[in-house]
Amino acid sequence: MKSKDLVAIGVVAFVAAIISYILAGAVFKPVEGSTQVPEVSAIKPSLPDVKNDSAYNVIFNNKALDPTQPVQIGNQNNNVPFR
Repeated sequence: MKSKDLVAIGVVAFVAAIISYILAGAVFKPVEGSTQVPEVSAIKPSLPDVKNDSAYNVIFNNKALDPTQPVQIGNQNNNVPFR
């Protein structure tokens, strides 16, 4: 390619970029709306008492199994079963 060809390609690309910018601004207009953000109440640093609070009795089942408790199946006392 000659240097004149590179200059012509650069000018065409620059003109195409300007036309694309103008058309994109005409087609994709920004949405005008409120810039106010609703305020959120602060999060309490303490956890609620789920067992004694009546608001949580509807959500949680008191008779359900507690998955945090260890469960032993059978009478095995082997601490290292894979040796």
